[in-house]
Amino acid sequence: MNDTHAVISAFLDDDPFDAAELASALSDPEGRALLIDLVALRHVVQPDEPAAAAGPTLRSRWRPLLATAAMLVALAGGYVIGDRRSAVESSEPPAPTRVVQETTWQVLPTGGGR
Repeated sequence: MNDTHAVISAFLDDDPFDAAELASALSDPEGRALLIDLVALRHVVQPDEPAAAAGPTLRSRWRPLLATAAMLVALAGGYVIGDRRSAVESSEPPAPTRVVQETTWQVLPTGGGR
């Protein structure tokens, strides 16, 4: 791609370009022909109806409110479940599953176990 094509393409794409380079490119008959061809090509490729502006929809307006409501329901549910579990637990310790028997201890000599 040469500079003529690049500056004309940048002009059509609303990209930054050098005005002096554009003037130089359009002073050449080939540059003007390229501009006409690119405008015609873009006219053929683009749809007849402009795309509708995407504004806020009803769904997007309710989304933060629904997210907040879901969070509050989850927090309240967790609190209720936790409260019920603590009410079920009694103050007595659980029954032992294993009893450790007493063993005799080995007496070590004074001065360490060396």
